[in-house]
Amino acid sequence: MRLAKNVLHDQKPIWGFPERVVRGKHWKPALAVALGTATLVALDPYTEPFFHDPSRFGAYKTGPLRGRNTTLAEVLTPVALYVTGPAIHSPHARNTGLLAAEGLAGAQIACFMMKQAVGRETPSDIPPDGSLRNTWFKYKGGLTNGGSFPSGHSASAFAVAAVISARYREHRWIPWAAYGAAAFLALSRLPDQAHFPSDIFIGGAIGYSGGRSCHERRSGR
Repeated sequence: MRLAKNVLHDQKPIWGFPERVVRGKHWKPALAVALGTATLVALDPYTEPFFHDPSRFGAYKTGPLRGRNTTLAEVLTPVALYVTGPAIHSPHARNTGLLAAEGLAGAQIACFMMKQAVGRETPSDIPPDGSLRNTWFKYKGGLTNGGSFPSGHSASAFAVAAVISARYREHRWIPWAAYGAAAFLALSRLPDQAHFPSDIFIGGAIGYSGGRSCHERRSGR
């Protein structure tokens, strides 16, 4: 119950972020993310064809890095910390797992709303000779999958990584390992033809900012 309440409470600063940017707060990172996303969107028609070749990645969807497996890895990481904490008598680990789950859930809600709003086609839904430019407001998927933009996998991976890195920043190798694993899981969505590079970039930015702000608001736990 507390987790659900905290996740809903986290949505207020997420959706209030544009207003804070207009007021002059955090405008530099917001501008950097906006420019980075816009640049990658413009480059998507040129970068995506490499991954759009079925002869290269036709068997990828049934491999060990298919979407179902990476989703499990992202979800089970907070669960493992939460369960392991009491076993090793570490409230810090338990609370880290709880915060990571909170950050992941918050990032997923934000991605869900954005997916439904823009309805971008996924690369796998575009035929080999189809246009990789006109992809917006066209996705006809179900409610549980609104389209390609942004990448929920990337958001989840970076939300969990941001919380773990912040909670264990005294161990220098942990942030490197956490963000490295997050980047690996996020980029695995490219050969899977589930997302364009721009989808992954903005998803990672959403997850990182959500995870960091989640930790900062409850850093006393």
